[in-house]
Amino acid sequence: MKTKHVWFALSALAIAGCSQNEITEISPEANPEVGFSVFTGTQTKGTITDNTESGTGIKAKGFGVLAYYTGATDFASYTSPTPNFMWNQKVEYKSSAWSYTPLKYWPNTTDEKISFFAYAPYADTQNTASSSNGIELTAATASGYPKITFHWNTTTSSAGVDLVATNAAQTGGDKTVDLTKQTAAVPFKFKHVLSRANFWAKLDGSVNDSETKVFIKGIKLLGTGASTPAVANSSSKFYTKATYKWEDGTWDYTAGTKQAAAVDLDGGILNKTTQSFGSGNVYTTSSVAVTATAASMFKATQYLFLIPPAANGIAASTDIRILLTYDVVTLDTKLDGGKSVIEAKSVVSLPNGTLKGGSAYKYVFTIGLEGVKVSADVENWDADVNVVDAALTEDAIKDAITAFSTIKGSTSACTKFSVHVTGTASVAATLNLSGMTTTNFATNDCITLDFSDVTGISGSNTIAVTAPTGWTASGSPLSSAGQITLTKN
Repeated sequence: MKTKHVWFALSALAIAGCSQNEITEISPEANPEVGFSVFTGTQTKGTITDNTESGTGIKAKGFGVLAYYTGATDFASYTSPTPNFMWNQKVEYKSSAWSYTPLKYWPNTTDEKISFFAYAPYADTQNTASSSNGIELTAATASGYPKITFHWNTTTSSAGVDLVATNAAQTGGDKTVDLTKQTAAVPFKFKHVLSRANFWAKLDGSVNDSETKVFIKGIKLLGTGASTPAVANSSSKFYTKATYKWEDGTWDYTAGTKQAAAVDLDGGILNKTTQSFGSGNVYTTSSVAVTATAASMFKATQYLFLIPPAANGIAASTDIRILLTYDVVTLDTKLDGGKSVIEAKSVVSLPNGTLKGGSAYKYVFTIGLEGVKVSADVENWDADVNVVDAALTEDAIKDAITAFSTIKGSTSACTKFSVHVTGTASVAATLNLSGMTTTNFATNDCITLDFSDVTGISGSNTIAVTAPTGWTASGSPLSSAGQITLTKN
């Protein structure tokens, strides 16, 4: 009788796949469980999908996994692979660790492969734009590379979703396709796949803002249909539905949907307040006040997350157009009501070359007496801070730093890294990292060893770190939960 060790779902003792084969033993040594770790840029805004336990952070919302068992054959060569190992498996952060159920185990045969595809935030239901963050996965029976059809929420701009996902093109320490049995966690390096936009505004020198002020009352994203004022925008590339391709991290617009009607951004995203301009509050309309100093028109925890119009972003002036509606208010005691109010509408095209997938943009609208001009700056997003979880062991922390070195080698813009350490300190410990190879790092690169969630650090139970050669450790030793920072000399 042919005998083979395969994985099984622990909770139900159910064999997953290869049901014709006999199970003779299951052991942690022969069939290590499949575990996960997460890398993603850390941010502070509430609507961003980051690696935190609050708001929309991955640790708060969880992430989904699709996994394919293809035997000894590579995924790309396998005939009609289906997610026969995991489909939309929710992975949650509990008790300072990533967990899921039913627990799955690696195949025992060394050349048998599993390919993993992950996304966040997790979507428990599918197929609609308003539920589950507009995320629609290919079915559990679908073959080939999986895809995400993303539906942009056209009704509530403040409910924007920062979709992050892996892709099969990732290599080295970020590789998640064609993996064989391992004891290390599968490293998911999530990438922001939408475009992030923040709208700012300021006055140019033509406006004397002591007597005349400008107040923005509304912003609309124009679609392909008619608008007021009339704009010929039939070639708009304002997509509210498109498909993310996991195989290479690109977007497919073949079955996409372009928005027809203009979308009003006054759904909780604009930082509108009741105004009090002039003696006796002669102008009180709820709006965003514009001054000579540029300031965001959005609330502090809000961004727009848009489907990029093409692989290289905006290519034409009609791709993405914005309609600004604003009042120009001049104080004049001779007039009835003590003011003159002129409502203005201005259509502005976002600049070419912006709104690329995975990039963040700060658009500054400069308002003058002769109209509105817009400029764009690329904001740091993906390359801010890379974070990974690690157990409170010397080897686990070394593995995390080694993974960071791989990231640094392929993305030189990354300068900040953080290891989120979990566990319990039962005795005084020194983590000796002096013999590590950290070739890819550059001067002033920082690695934060975050022991904030480690319990038992107190009194004699200290945590000390010996820095890698050529690095400086600050904050060591720790006598209470906290952080130690490594800086490349």
